[in-house]
Amino acid sequence: MSETSWVALGSIGTILAFGVVAWQGYLTRQSLKVSQLMTVDAIRSRLDSQAPKVTLKLSPPPWEPLAATSMGMPINPWPTGHTWHFPAEQEGSNRLVLQQILVLENLSDRRVQARFDGDLVVADADRRPAAAGVILLEPDEVSRDVYLQREFTIKELSENYAAKQAGQELAHRVVGTVTVEDDRDNGCTDRWDLLLTGCPVEPVPDREGLWMIAPFHLTEGSGLRALEYNLLPPRQRIHWISRTRGIQLPSPEAT
Repeated sequence: MSETSWVALGSIGTILAFGVVAWQGYLTRQSLKVSQLMTVDAIRSRLDSQAPKVTLKLSPPPWEPLAATSMGMPINPWPTGHTWHFPAEQEGSNRLVLQQILVLENLSDRRVQARFDGDLVVADADRRPAAAGVILLEPDEVSRDVYLQREFTIKELSENYAAKQAGQELAHRVVGTVTVEDDRDNGCTDRWDLLLTGCPVEPVPDREGLWMIAPFHLTEGSGLRALEYNLLPPRQRIHWISRTRGIQLPSPEAT
C-alpha cells in the first residue's frame, strides 16, 4: 500500500475517533440536561406541595354601572334612561364606576401576606375608598371585600366605544395585581393580574351628541355584554430558591 493510502486511512481514523468523542460528549450533555430537569422538577413539586393554599374569588361587575359619588363608595346605578350630552357633559363630574368585588380565602395552615396594587381599594370606617395595601390572613380566614374599581368620564368610555368599533385595544381600563406568599424564604409567590374594561355607553340612535348606557338587547341580553372581565384570572406562580436573595427556580421553559 502506498504512503498516500496510509495517510488517507490515518485521516479517516482520526475523523472517526473525533466523531466518537463528539458523540460521547453529546450524550453526556443530554444526560446532564435530563438530570437537571429531573432535579428542578423535583424541587418545583416539593415547593408546590408546601405552597399556601389561597383562593381568589371574583364577582361579576354590577350592572348597570354605578354612579360615582364624593360621599363614599359608589352603591347606586345611574337612573334608567339617563343620557349624557356631548360636549357639555363629556368631562364633567357625572362619572361612571366600573367595579368588581374580590375576596381571598386562606385554606392553608399557615398565615399568609396578601399585597394589592393598582386599582384595588377597600371601604374604610366611613365607607370611603382607601388603598387596599397589605393584609395578613390567618389559617382559614377570609378577607374583607376588596374592590377592583375606577371612575371614568363619559368621554373616556366613549373613546373605548370608538376603539371597540374600530377593532382596537381599549385604552381606559381598571387594573390590579394581587400577590400572596407565606414566610418561607425557599417557597412560592402566587400572583393574579386583574383587568376590567369595556364600553358600557353608546350613542343614542338618531340623537347626535347624546350618549346612554348600553341597553338590554333582544339576542345579546343585558348590557353586561359590553364589559370585558374575568371571573377566573390565571394564577402565576414563582418558585423561590431564596426570596431574600432574589434567586428564582428556573422555569420549565428556561431549563
